[in-house]
Amino acid sequence: MPSIFKKIAVVVVVAAIGIAVWALILTSGFFDISLEDLRAKYETPASKYIELDGMEIHYIDEGDGPAVVLSNASYHTTRAWDGMVKNMTDRFRVIRFDFPGNGLSGIDAQGRYSPELYGEAITHLTETLGIEKFHLVGTSSGGTVAFRYAAAHPAKIDRFVLINSAGMPRTAVTNPNRARGTAFGRWVSSNHQSKSWWRASLSQTITKRPPFDWHVNMNYDMNRRSDRYETGALFRRNYITGEPSTVLDDITAPTAIFWGIKNPTVMHLEANVIQLWMTSAPTVVKKYEDLGHYPYIEEPELVASDISAFLSGEWDDQLRQTQRIKPEELVSADAN
Repeated sequence: MPSIFKKIAVVVVVAAIGIAVWALILTSGFFDISLEDLRAKYETPASKYIELDGMEIHYIDEGDGPAVVLSNASYHTTRAWDGMVKNMTDRFRVIRFDFPGNGLSGIDAQGRYSPELYGEAITHLTETLGIEKFHLVGTSSGGTVAFRYAAAHPAKIDRFVLINSAGMPRTAVTNPNRARGTAFGRWVSSNHQSKSWWRASLSQTITKRPPFDWHVNMNYDMNRRSDRYETGALFRRNYITGEPSTVLDDITAPTAIFWGIKNPTVMHLEANVIQLWMTSAPTVVKKYEDLGHYPYIEEPELVASDISAFLSGEWDDQLRQTQRIKPEELVSADAN
């Protein structure tokens, strides 16, 4: 065999061995981090735990004033609210928690990861803390959890805030969880999402500045938790949009809808659709010209100020109530 072919054969064999070793490392859990190590690194002095059906739910309860409960985004944890929360605790009691199987919370042995289970966590947490009525703030997939909860428990919700909420009907093209990139790339990311992967991913959804290092590092750590891939897959399987128009119509609490215009994940016109469908609640929409999917991380002081103003009633003169005429009413009007 000519020398050149021997060299090519050697390169191919070495490459194949390298790929096999890399694949073995990825699937071995080499990069995983345990829940115990995450807790040691990311617990705060205010971190506490309650038990729900055998699950340990991590929560943080800070500040004084009317109670505000926060429902966070997919792939994020309650610590993502840090910057916003520190600008609200002088006026509000802010309560935030990690969903089961996420952040510093324990797993659900029954694998029930869904918006419904997360709603149960809100009820259990607030009842345990003796809170009968509270403001509720939800963002991204946590917005879906929040608006379903607000619709199902109107007597519990004082005022309601949505920030870049998920939960609207999707097509194959608009589904944020649609398959992207090559099959090999998807396989790699399904087994390990590197720090550079997270920096690139967050750079697409944070638009005003590069992602903060703490944000990249925390997402990298939290999403290499040893059981995270299984719980994430179960949540995506159980995350069914359903018919949000009828759910949103059941919300009665005054509602503020915040959106980043440069949000590539859920387009800003969805804020207007949500407002249109909320026919039982007075609403106001505010859009941030230069912000993306995580405005409370990009500009925490601004978003905290806006939320605080709305919750305190300072925006009540901007609230409007959508009226939607039913088809049978149109027929009746034409007949007359």
